[in-house]
Parts: sequence; C-alpha cells; structure tokens
Amino acid sequence: MNKVKTKFDFGEAIGMLVGKWWCSAVVQGHHQYAPTYDFPVRIKFIENYWIQSKREFNVSEYIRCAKELEEEGVKAIVGSCGLIGNMQEELANAVDIPVFSSNLLVVPLALSMVGKGKKVGILTDSSEVLLKDDCKVLRRCGIQPESPRIAIKGMEESEYKDIWLTQFGGGEIEKGNWWDLDEGEVAKLELGEFNIQKVEEVIVSVAKKMVTENPDLGAIVLECTEMPLYAKAIRKATGLLVFDSVSLVKFIHSATVSV
Repeated sequence: MNKVKTKFDFGEAIGMLVGKWWCSAVVQGHHQYAPTYDFPVRIKFIENYWIQSKREFNVSEYIRCAKELEEEGVKAIVGSCGLIGNMQEELANAVDIPVFSSNLLVVPLALSMVGKGKKVGILTDSSEVLLKDDCKVLRRCGIQPESPRIAIKGMEESEYKDIWLTQFGGGEIEKGNWWDLDEGEVAKLELGEFNIQKVEEVIVSVAKKMVTENPDLGAIVLECTEMPLYAKAIRKATGLLVFDSVSLVKFIHSATVSV
C-alpha cells in the first residue's frame, strides 16, 4: 500500500520569503504588511539572508525557507524584494509549488499586452543595482535589458532621493547605499522622518519624468516592494497601466484557491 506524505495546511495559500532586515515603513498597503491582504499570508523570516563578503543574497537559506513554506502547506511562494528575482530559477526548481520571486516577472507579460510599438518602463529603487552583474536579475526574470522596448528609471536619479530613502532609515544610510551595510549595521537603522505624502510626490515625479523621456511608454512595472503604496497615484498621474507587487500577490492568490 502506497503511503501518502501528510502535508500541513494552516489555511495560508501564499507564503512570503522575507529577509529579516530592518523595519522599513511598513504601513497599510505595504507589500510585507499582512493586513494589506484580505486573505492570510504566511511570512517566513530569513535570518542569514545576505552574504556580505560576496555582496549577494544567501540563496541556500532562501531555498531552505522556501522548502519549509512548502511543507507548511502554502500553495505558492512570493518574494519580498524585486531583486530576489536573481534566484527565481533556483527557488522554482527547489520546490513543487509555483514561485513568484519578483514583480519583474510581470515585465514580459506587460510587453505582450502593450503591443510592439510601445515600451514597458521599470521603476526601481536603484537602476545601478538592477543593472549590475550583466543585468542578472533582469535576465533571470525573462527580460532582455538591451531591448529598445525596455526603459529603466531608478529613484537614485531623483534630486529628492533623500526623501525617498526616509522609509529605509534615510539619513542613517551614507549616500543612500544600504547594500554596503552588513546585517549588524542594518539592524541598528531606525526609520527616518517618513512622510508618505512627500514620498508619493517624489516617486510620482520620477515616474512622470520617465514618461516624458519615453512618450511611447505603454505600462510601468514597479520593481521595488516599497512602491505599491504609490501605485494608484502613479496610475492617476501617468494614465498608464501600473503593475505592483501587491497586485501580483492578490492575482496569485486568486489563481491558487477555490472559490
């Protein structure tokens, strides 16, 4: 007689991999804020998420935690940072449930939706980080960065980037480059003088600048999981389709549960 392995099921269809970094501006509407969703989300905190000597995510730890989420009964796994897309293949191959590591996975879909004559813009926290290592994270998410139909704009290009960084611990981060910090330094960061209205104005201004520079833009994909808070304002200001990570999680949930 074949034995069937028992699986736990705590009623949480979505599992979220969250690096245990400092507390950013987690408020209603934030990607990692549980009440943002009208369904339960099982959050798995990853202690050793970053290898400082290599300046890269600890893939083995993410895989271990993804397997734990699968054992705990979730139906799909999502990430908590757009840059986790650089391990999309490893995570997807490690478990037998779907993995949506990054909102960047939406870009190929958006490109097919807007037609060949239009571009898709990627709004990111840092275009420099997104493009490093031969655009590894983009390629891992099925994006051809050299395509003339891709436009990328980073918040670090804004003259008001210091306001944007307040939700990350702002003034505590020298030159805003928090990727240079080790876990101990990150843990000591405190939330800056965060004003959601000011941050919204800054990100909307950057989005509008991207549209001005790319009048043939057909849609915008928000890479950063700090950005869903401002998706509605960006849609209103640009009149474009705007894809954010919270909307992706809700879409995935609807695809994994029975009504």
